[in-house]
Amino acid sequence: MIRFPAIFLFACLCATNLPAQAPVARPPAAEAPAPATPASRVLRLGFKELGASGPLMLRGVEGSIGLPFSIRSDEVVVGAKLRMDYQYSPSLLEELSHLVVTLNDEVAATIALPKGQGMGNRREIDLDPRLFIDHNKLAFRLIGHYTYRCEDPTHSSLWLSLAQSGVLELTLAPLALANDLRLLPNPFFDPRDQGALRLPFVFEETPSPGMMKAAGIVASWFGGQASYRGASFPVRLEGLPAGHAVLFRRRPSPAGEAGPAIEVQAHPSVPGAKLLILSGVDDEALQRAARALVFSNGAFSGPRVVITSENLPAPRVPYDAPAWLPVDRPVRFGEVMALQDMQVKGYYPDVIRMNFRVAPDLFTWRSEGVPIDLKYRFTRLPFNKNSSLNISLNNNFIHALALNDPERREEEQEKLRLPVLDENLALREDVLFVPPYQVGGRNQMQFHFYFDIHKQGECRDSIPDNMRAMVDPESTIDFSSFPHYVALPNLAYFANIGFPFTRLADLSETAIVMPSSPAAAEVQMYLDLMGRMGEATGYPGFRHALTTADAVEEHADKDLILIGSHASQPLFGRWAEHLALVEQQGVRRLRDPDKFLRSTYRWEEKDVQERPDPLGDVSFTGGGALAAAIAFESPLKSGRSAIAFYADQPRHLGSISQALNDPARISKFQGDWVVVRGDRVGHYQVAETYYSGSLPWLLKLRWWFTENPVLLGVLSILLALLAAILAYRSLRRLAARRLATKK
Repeated sequence: MIRFPAIFLFACLCATNLPAQAPVARPPAAEAPAPATPASRVLRLGFKELGASGPLMLRGVEGSIGLPFSIRSDEVVVGAKLRMDYQYSPSLLEELSHLVVTLNDEVAATIALPKGQGMGNRREIDLDPRLFIDHNKLAFRLIGHYTYRCEDPTHSSLWLSLAQSGVLELTLAPLALANDLRLLPNPFFDPRDQGALRLPFVFEETPSPGMMKAAGIVASWFGGQASYRGASFPVRLEGLPAGHAVLFRRRPSPAGEAGPAIEVQAHPSVPGAKLLILSGVDDEALQRAARALVFSNGAFSGPRVVITSENLPAPRVPYDAPAWLPVDRPVRFGEVMALQDMQVKGYYPDVIRMNFRVAPDLFTWRSEGVPIDLKYRFTRLPFNKNSSLNISLNNNFIHALALNDPERREEEQEKLRLPVLDENLALREDVLFVPPYQVGGRNQMQFHFYFDIHKQGECRDSIPDNMRAMVDPESTIDFSSFPHYVALPNLAYFANIGFPFTRLADLSETAIVMPSSPAAAEVQMYLDLMGRMGEATGYPGFRHALTTADAVEEHADKDLILIGSHASQPLFGRWAEHLALVEQQGVRRLRDPDKFLRSTYRWEEKDVQERPDPLGDVSFTGGGALAAAIAFESPLKSGRSAIAFYADQPRHLGSISQALNDPARISKFQGDWVVVRGDRVGHYQVAETYYSGSLPWLLKLRWWFTENPVLLGVLSILLALLAAILAYRSLRRLAARRLATKK
């Protein structure tokens, strides 16, 4: 539906005499005085933010490309401008060539392409606000011609390039939404918003561990909702922010009310802003409210609900996170992708992309790879012999399948058969194996159909407009043959998909160790981590334990996350021998990593030490602000993992969260020790290796002998000697019998 202009909307609001919302009971003081009317804001979306991975190239006589974007449900477009830089071929005829800009299939502008002005063009276009809807598509179409006579529709001179520096600038005015829980997660998180989620969490008092855990449960849910966008949760211990926020409140139950409550109220001083309030008589009541919120599944409605009882879902089993591919059976592509995303059309079709997540501890050593049973369909052209389907994983080429392969078996060729007796000739099927070293936690499989152009001669070439292709949803990928066994510590697994903590999606084997009196920055670090793990699994982590250093031994059988500074977290001093970096009494101790290469056996297939030993320690004072993530084996139980998030001062912990939410820096999280200094991220390997998971005994024996080739040689010699001795004794007995028979 088309949104109304803001002037019309404001007139309607002014003409309607609506009752004012009830103010929040005991509201904290706001940051600043509220404006008299809701203020509009300007949103600038670069082409890169709209999904362009590089310059937009338009080719051919009718080349086109589109950029999708959405408008938040609580805002309306009142003004819009498009700024773009573009270049085009000097061979284009200006009388016949032009660039068409459309918004939601409506023509927004037609741009002439004058001769001799192909380079360095810049244009600003005003877009009609009435053309904007909830989900929009900004498209560019090149109408290009290079000759007045017969022309090749795919000639190399038919091109126009739009620079990635283009910007769509939107002026947005707020829309008033009702105080209704039915709208959740709106407006606190709007799925139409393409930016990162920044949602403040407010505590009216110093949060207790139980109150913090309730906030962590809610943060993991919002992190899952935000998905790829990223999420952060600034913490306020007093005062309300100037915008949407989540408020946690401990309050006595009103008369006749038996449980915790969840409600949405208008911000007391910021028009258009909302507060999501979770309240209860104690910590357990607040956690019940948090669990009810994350498992409500849209069942709530109205401004306020009271939770009277709850029935929690069954505990999760390992590796069953909703956002991960199942690893106990073949998985259909149709379970991962929507049908419309598996189809392409045109002579230059877009790439079909299948995003999936899988446990990073799959042991694929010495295997053929991950099997894919690929089924696909395409328009067949008998004379286009060079058409192919190119397959890549994470932008690494895997295989190319010829679409018109003359060497395929006779029964697979196109021929006339009775349809009632024949198999489906439109469906092509191939089996291929993905190299195991290319599979990570987060993956993208790319399928690119390339259609060969058959040249027939001048004035005879034409491009058929019926080119179609699709990957069949019955195609499968199968990880079920691989056991779970991996070398740790490895911060890349945690940064990528939260592993090993997310092995159980509800975090039932995770304990987070907080300072006894955490600062706001330390609480925010905890909430940001919960948001990341909720995003990694697609499930709220409501079964994690939240504890302090004094009670950490009670959680010895769990994986541990330590948060704090050297002054606030006692475990940094108690477990100093396990940490690559620690500060005590103003002196920093740093373990040096061994970065040298050594020559190893060729059959190990590696040239770098797998288990580098630290060369020694360095102690020093000063050095400026520093934040680090340190992974190591839990000192409480072998095989369990621990990660420490350390900072000189609590406020420096935020740099780790920012780096984890930055696509350009998260790839630097590797090894077992990562140091974050501003925009710089350094990674090192100093800790001893330990293993998580288990292997079948025969595979484990092969793996053990591969890791210990000298022992394999010694054992082979001993077995050969034993066989020789047994054979010698057997032959002597046989010879003695023969001699006794002759006598």
